[in-house]
Amino acid sequence: MAFRVFNGEVNNKATKIFGGVASGICDWDDIKYPHMLTLYKELFGNYWIEDEIRLTSDLKHYRESLTDREKYVYNVLTGMLTSLDSVANRFNFTLGHTCTDPSVAAVIQMIGAFEGLHARSYQYLTSTMLNFEEKKQAFNAPKDIPLLRNRNDIIFKQIQNFVDDPSNMKKLYYALLANLVLEGVFFTGAFVYFNSLARSNRMIGSNNMVSLIKTDENFHSVFYGDVMKILMLENPELNTKENHQYAINFIKCCAEKEKEWGECIFQDIDTLSIPEYKDYVEYLTNVICRNAGIEEVYPNNKELKSKWIITYGTKGGNTKSDFFQTNVISYGHESGDGFDL
Repeated sequence: MAFRVFNGEVNNKATKIFGGVASGICDWDDIKYPHMLTLYKELFGNYWIEDEIRLTSDLKHYRESLTDREKYVYNVLTGMLTSLDSVANRFNFTLGHTCTDPSVAAVIQMIGAFEGLHARSYQYLTSTMLNFEEKKQAFNAPKDIPLLRNRNDIIFKQIQNFVDDPSNMKKLYYALLANLVLEGVFFTGAFVYFNSLARSNRMIGSNNMVSLIKTDENFHSVFYGDVMKILMLENPELNTKENHQYAINFIKCCAEKEKEWGECIFQDIDTLSIPEYKDYVEYLTNVICRNAGIEEVYPNNKELKSKWIITYGTKGGNTKSDFFQTNVISYGHESGDGFDL
């Protein structure tokens, strides 16, 4: 669809978030969905800088306390998360370009900027812990490990189909489903490994970094759940039993692929059991379904059973907490003195 930076013949308030018309002027006092301003302010308030997280103790732990297997998993997961955030960054800016509601587009583009910050953050972790060759291997893992590549390709395909044909509303619907999985399962699932290391009193700085990122991703998951519900409301032709069943099947397929990947990558990791991880994946899957108004894929998994994730999977900020976390880590902007470079 053609993107109009300004249209002086129509109202400022958009008719639809996708496929609608609006002047291009973002008048926050005259928007179709007023809660977008609240979301925008909350997201902006989560701003942080990656190299303000101290990693001195982590480097010592990485070199002296982690087993070879634990190092390998740390490396692969940081490389994997970088690849996912790189795709998310580009997808969000394409989506924001396509969005016809300036207020919604503003939130999407802010999310895209944060995904870029997340990719830098993983690079900060790897640059601190790894030498050049080790980092190269970690960043190539999403291309070199067949099981991981297969898992990722399921969502990358749907996102690419939309990027190639952004005016197709059904492809947009499929891409948003893929993005829900990306944000709420693939990202968030991987974070629990860092939580488990912190549980053993190791890699605390890395876990603090991941907890800050997790805060953002939880927000993104809630926001895109709202976007999915609005899309169904504004486009009844998409709100069909066929599409709903597709969503359930697609999300379950992705969740089962994530379980398969977890069984592989977390093998021989003492801090995180594979059955525990699979249960956590089901819990996360149900959360994204609830966010988007989709029938829960695993109806018997109603609550987070691994309560230690609440303790060690805490989010950044002074007093905030996400949908299943109650603790916080201390974070504040500092001067450049004492940064870990």
